[in-house]
Amino acid sequence: MHLTAYSCNNLRMDLPNEQRLHDLMKIFLKENEKVNLSAFRTEQACWTGNILDSLSLLETLPKLFTFPVRPRPGGHFSLSILDIGTGGGFPLLPLALNLPNIHFTGLDSTQKKIDAVQRIADAMDLKNVELIGGRAETLGHDRKYREQFDSVTARAVAEINVLLEYCSPFVKPGGKIILWKSLDVDQELKDSEKAQKEFHCTLKDRHVYELPGDFGKRQLLIFEKTSKISAKYPRAIGLAKKKPI
Repeated sequence: MHLTAYSCNNLRMDLPNEQRLHDLMKIFLKENEKVNLSAFRTEQACWTGNILDSLSLLETLPKLFTFPVRPRPGGHFSLSILDIGTGGGFPLLPLALNLPNIHFTGLDSTQKKIDAVQRIADAMDLKNVELIGGRAETLGHDRKYREQFDSVTARAVAEINVLLEYCSPFVKPGGKIILWKSLDVDQELKDSEKAQKEFHCTLKDRHVYELPGDFGKRQLLIFEKTSKISAKYPRAIGLAKKKPI
């Protein structure tokens, strides 16, 4: 298989670090045989559904932040991004591989998934990746993580109002929350209007991209957190889903 570009907004773009991304995919698929990390179990499906889907952020990231293209001297990173519900490490790992100047943290409540992603990151020698096992509802109140990140990403399957409660406690005021979604989210966005106000999150952009084959068009929803949120958020474990704002 030789895929050197992907389609986005009807444009053909060069794919960065192609060989390293193929190595990442192969290591991931081996881990996926031992730990259930993803439903994409073939190279073709994993390449498109995990790798390319994750890299959709590369097109719009320069519009969101200004940062140097190389790591700063002394090992300092230009930005910090938290990936909530990282699961098998997507979008965390492909982005970290292509953006060594940004520090990425992956958070998931399932420790065996975190352990598997750590093994993949170690095998790829990714120095800008940190993995944390735990619940967003708990760690969102921890001073070490609360409002410490320039951006929070979520590719997890959940409603927008739920994801905003999970993500907003971690991102700095002025920072961005980036959600991977299908195109059919108008009702979901409408249902999240109260949550957007409660968590001070304003929808700033909708970045549409197109993946090869049957995957078709998808989008990134980009919210900006305008100010600090109430200390009562996130609520206790499970409430965001049981009683969404």
